[in-house]
Amino acid sequence: MYSISQYHFHEFKITPGHRANYATLCNSEFKTNQWGMKYSPANNYSREYKILSLFSHPQIPGRYKEGNDIMYKDGKSVIAQNYLIMTHFGGEDIVEYYRKKDLPDQREIGHVIQYFSHATLPLQHIHSKGYIHSDIKPGHLILNPCTGTVALIDLECTIKTGEIICGMSKEYASPEQKQMIRLLRNLTDGENEKSVLQKVQLNPTSDLYSIGLILYQVLTQKLWQEANIPPKEINKTVPDKLDRIILGLLEEDPNNRIYSAETLKAELEAV
Repeated sequence: MYSISQYHFHEFKITPGHRANYATLCNSEFKTNQWGMKYSPANNYSREYKILSLFSHPQIPGRYKEGNDIMYKDGKSVIAQNYLIMTHFGGEDIVEYYRKKDLPDQREIGHVIQYFSHATLPLQHIHSKGYIHSDIKPGHLILNPCTGTVALIDLECTIKTGEIICGMSKEYASPEQKQMIRLLRNLTDGENEKSVLQKVQLNPTSDLYSIGLILYQVLTQKLWQEANIPPKEINKTVPDKLDRIILGLLEEDPNNRIYSAETLKAELEAV
């Protein structure tokens, strides 16, 4: 048994590419709700805790508490940990779920469309508040195939539209996110973040590009960056309309992309 402060758990998960461990709590007072804990000795979760307070949506984690305390294993102290308690969503990384299967056939593609249509709802909520998730990747889209729900988690990199990026996952980042990172890394004398924002700004279409990358990967079991061909050329059962939607999400120029989560939902439902 592990514990941090008054919170207890039996085991925890270490995910490659994530800077925090994660555990589902087993406290008796949480019987009616499932709560999870992110914890790390190095990461501070006060920013994410504040960000979560901005949103109230059934597909976005609700915050409970953040703090710092000693982690114990079977009553013996291990190390001090920063932690964040929030709603736990049962399910699986959406790409991992489909990686275990054959390429989606016509019937399964119907389910994929439903899942990604559902995933637009928390995005609509975040974007309507003037924010961008800015770190959408498979591990942050948690699919519960039993209920058909998709949760959007890990909002630690969420920023206001037009702000400087504070983190991303390179494999699932938009071209403009990568451009902003390059500019920030190569600031010359006299330049600052303001000069970067004069050259590139992020808006909700950055999140939609990331959604396009994940949808492409689910339908083809390949990365767009490696294949770089329409999904229908890999998976012949992809409908023409869906093929066009994905390519519309993956436009290099954000001005040419599908421009809102609401529009994406409507287009998916019209396939």
